[in-house]
Amino acid sequence: MLLLVHFISVCIGLSSATTYWLTVRTSSLPDSGTDSKIYVKIQGDKGAVTSHLDTSGHNDFKKGHEDRYQLSLADVGKIQKLEMSTGGSDAFLFDWVAVRSSSDTKTKYFYNVRKQWLSQDSDEGVTKVTLSLQGDKTYIVSAKTGTISDAGSSSIGLSMILEGTGTRAYTSYLEPKEGSFDKGALDQFVLKNMPDLGTVKCVTLKADQDNAWYFDVIIVEEDGGNAVLFSNIYQKFLSGDSSEGMTSMKLCA
Repeated sequence: MLLLVHFISVCIGLSSATTYWLTVRTSSLPDSGTDSKIYVKIQGDKGAVTSHLDTSGHNDFKKGHEDRYQLSLADVGKIQKLEMSTGGSDAFLFDWVAVRSSSDTKTKYFYNVRKQWLSQDSDEGVTKVTLSLQGDKTYIVSAKTGTISDAGSSSIGLSMILEGTGTRAYTSYLEPKEGSFDKGALDQFVLKNMPDLGTVKCVTLKADQDNAWYFDVIIVEEDGGNAVLFSNIYQKFLSGDSSEGMTSMKLCA
């Protein structure tokens, strides 16, 4: 059940109250959560509104959690961009933000593709991050963890770049629902609001954490379309620590 939050809003050249439903996914990486004040700016073709995200009596932005908000703000029309910002120095890392409104009813996903931390402390992050839509396509990425010894990983910090005919799609961190890549398991990720890749040609995997992971195959499928399979041709582990494995892998069909 969605809770109506207390909010501070700044409306630029707008009128008419509109309901917004917004979900923020906090990363599962260590220390991702925050107690700092977090704000969202929603930009549309009619203007912009800003709101403090806070649910009374609830500990928002815990590591690995999804927080949902219902906001009553002025109508910005068609939602085009989001800006996430922080009012404190307790660093915060989020994976994505999803939003829809009573006037723009299709949920849109905005990904933290640069994996930027939010913090007023410049040594820890940036004060604000602007997020843009990449497109309107949906892709399903499946990852099959290997069965060799120690193949699984509890924290790999995995992100991907999908390359197609003349364009690329970027993900934020991809984290399994169960929180870890388990030995022999098949994990699936649904990537929405991606660009039209045409035929998927290559996928680049990148690890930012040092808990090594070994996969057998990556499968990329456009929703309702053909699937493209990429095998671990290197037969090596992926890890943010180069002494444990490759820090990135580019696989092409």
